[in-house]
Amino acid sequence: MLNIREIVIKIADIRAYSENLRVFRLTLPEGSGFSFVPGQFVMVSLPGFAAANGRKIAKSYSIASSPSETGILELCIALYPSGALSPKLFQKNVGDEVVVTGPYGVFQLKQSIQSGTVFMAGGTGLAPLMSMLRSLYAGGYNEKLWLFYSASEPKLFLFKEELLGYQKNNNLQLIASTSRPDNTWEWEKGRVTDTFPSFLHQLQGDGVPSESRQFYICGPPLMVSDTVKMLEQIGFKKENIHKEQW
Repeated sequence: MLNIREIVIKIADIRAYSENLRVFRLTLPEGSGFSFVPGQFVMVSLPGFAAANGRKIAKSYSIASSPSETGILELCIALYPSGALSPKLFQKNVGDEVVVTGPYGVFQLKQSIQSGTVFMAGGTGLAPLMSMLRSLYAGGYNEKLWLFYSASEPKLFLFKEELLGYQKNNNLQLIASTSRPDNTWEWEKGRVTDTFPSFLHQLQGDGVPSESRQFYICGPPLMVSDTVKMLEQIGFKKENIHKEQW
């Protein structure tokens, strides 16, 4: 069982996708002893920052990096202007410190990953699935996997170049979509629940029986509930649908 740790950690890099979406890379101090399993999350807070009653303000964020990338935690953080923590996080710069507590969560790969497993994400829900994919590919996995990923607009396509690389080199079947395409958008239109049925025939053609097909889903509550409902209506088994939502 992994030990829960509270660690003061420095921001190593910030990648801004938009005014409201950033990826923070944090550097673990040497000898921190922090370890995690792909799919888990951490609680993030700020040194000295608390509510009026003195209670620490903390927010959960899934880890997007792989455990194989030692010394690094990568978090996808969306700005909520009225939020208790994210506006303060968006004021931070490289070199500033945050407090990380964890890891937490049981959203993990449940078994030896099988060919034809389907990952489905909306927005920053890609983060824990990205950790899983990165971990698998770092270990040399090269069987067919599917990723259905929907971003709210083209510029918010997280880890785009990396995912295209997995599509080219690692047999990842990447189905990207957005509800607000522009004239540069080359992929699908709509949400995951819009695109998945269109690719069901291709999915069925990869030889994996429907009763054993595994799904890993993460995203906003409505996206997750709608996706689970769709999969169950198609006939996929509930016990093979693993989900995480915020």
